[in-house]
Amino acid sequence: MKLNRFAAAFLSLLIAFSVQAGNLKFSSLLGDNMVLQQNTQARIWGSASPRASVSVSASWLKSAVSTRADAEGHWEVLLKTPAATFEPQTVRASSGGETVRASNVLIGEVWLCSGQSNMEMALSGGVEGSLDEIAMSRQYKGLRYMAVNKARATEPQYDATGEWQECNPATSPRFSAVGYFFGSRLSKALDVPVGIINASWGGSVIEAWMSRELLEDCPDVNLADASDNKVNDMYKPMIMYNAMFHPASKYTVSGILWFQGESNISIANEVYADRLTAMAKLWRKDIGRGDIPFLIVELQPYDYYDGQYGLQDEHGPWLREQQFKASKMIPNAGLVGTNDLAYEFERTQIHASQKRQIGERLCYMALNMAYGYTGVQAFNPCFKSARLEDGKVVVTFDNARGGFAGMDGEIVGFELAGGGGYFQPAHAEIRSSFRETAVVLSTPAVPEPKAVRYCFRDYQVGNLKGANGLPVIPFQAVVPEPEPKE
Repeated sequence: MKLNRFAAAFLSLLIAFSVQAGNLKFSSLLGDNMVLQQNTQARIWGSASPRASVSVSASWLKSAVSTRADAEGHWEVLLKTPAATFEPQTVRASSGGETVRASNVLIGEVWLCSGQSNMEMALSGGVEGSLDEIAMSRQYKGLRYMAVNKARATEPQYDATGEWQECNPATSPRFSAVGYFFGSRLSKALDVPVGIINASWGGSVIEAWMSRELLEDCPDVNLADASDNKVNDMYKPMIMYNAMFHPASKYTVSGILWFQGESNISIANEVYADRLTAMAKLWRKDIGRGDIPFLIVELQPYDYYDGQYGLQDEHGPWLREQQFKASKMIPNAGLVGTNDLAYEFERTQIHASQKRQIGERLCYMALNMAYGYTGVQAFNPCFKSARLEDGKVVVTFDNARGGFAGMDGEIVGFELAGGGGYFQPAHAEIRSSFRETAVVLSTPAVPEPKAVRYCFRDYQVGNLKGANGLPVIPFQAVVPEPEPKE
């Protein structure tokens, strides 16, 4: 049966409408239950019909913000956000008769978490104290969480997928444990909602989180590995940056938490500080909010011997040293020490159970660095200098103005070496005076010390802590020859 001219025209119009209908969407990283960064211009983005006009409104704004989608249908706007509030808000986008809505939106502080399995590790995944935390998690009504779904790409992507969730006993078991403890404590400390975005991948090397442009200057990286099916995804360069971080970087955040390095123990570990510094600079540039805090978690004690000719044996301290170096190279960065956070039975367990302390220490550092609470003594004692006095080595520390916490028994972890380079355990005594607080080291086995180190091993749990309860950062250093007396 032939259609008359009017019917044919109507059918064409109907088909055209059906093709256009349903094109308006928020990014998959936006939606119900999300938290938007307070007191700023928060980015809202999504897709629509190519070149379509899009209007975005919010329950706290008197007027909408309009834009036009580009040729690919991508659009974005900046919404001025108010001060933090626990009062649920709504964000709407409209275009060509279509409307999409994000409900139960809170305004507060948003942080991005990333790294490998110790950041990805779920609250229910063998974390000490998790049962009580999960059962009581509804008390953190301002905490919201989204995990960016794992994806891989050889070119930067516009969008990724994820779903914002409220915090309660049904959802919290799947939250990143470190993200949960950080976000819940920060929300309580500031009395504001906190949103945690977790873009992590267990086993991933740092090169997976870097861009093609950065990696082109790394002669040891084969960019063709990114599309080689024979290469494990964990070791593929740039794919996680392209598919996960790059889309998530559009989300307006106030800081970054980074817990990674185990997979770089024997992969380009000698340049890890340089790569982490370059990555942090790139991520901040993509986010577009200046030098927001970049907080690094030190690798917990773990025996990295791999059973295969010892290719990783005693590489751990070198990577930790690189992490500390990076924390000094990256502007507005800090290193959270973890030297005390492992039990003897966890010597060969790379996923140590004490994640609450890590989240709390990150919270303390964020309060100090990001929110102006400088009275929160959030920084670990770390090596400052070493000198010889009467055959003994005197070591001084930064971030130890209050001295060291009291302890039972011998201070463990200090070693001295002579000219031969063989380290021997050293007796340590704390010496406090008006001038300085120091640790004095000696051992008959090393009559002429040339080098000193502390907990500079894969697995060695130290017991020297600052007065603030935070452990001394492991280190190694040369002991300079004393200046000749005139």
